[in-house]
Amino acid sequence: MPRRRKIPGEVMMKIPTMAPPDTALELLFEGKTLEIARKVVEYLKKNKALWKDEYEEALGISGSDRILYFRVIRKMLAAGMIYEDRGTYRLSKKFAERMENLAKLWLFEIGKVEEIW
Repeated sequence: MPRRRKIPGEVMMKIPTMAPPDTALELLFEGKTLEIARKVVEYLKKNKALWKDEYEEALGISGSDRILYFRVIRKMLAAGMIYEDRGTYRLSKKFAERMENLAKLWLFEIGKVEEIW
């Protein structure tokens, strides 16, 4: 005679949820790269410019974090958050302009044209 199957008294299900990002940086970065991006932005807000070769001393980056730093810089340059000027990185308004255009495109897409102008 077969054994009776054991059925658990309760079942736990894990449902993935996504918490909305608190900052614009969280849209593009996560984990260690988010920390580095925050350091870069804070440094640039305070000092206006970051020389390309002083990132190790200025931001306290060493070891394998160098690779992540260059990934962050490339992504920030591509998004328009920063720009390159005579060997330095500086904060840029291009990202904000791109996000405004994206918001207008979305309003147009959903049919709320009167809110655009």
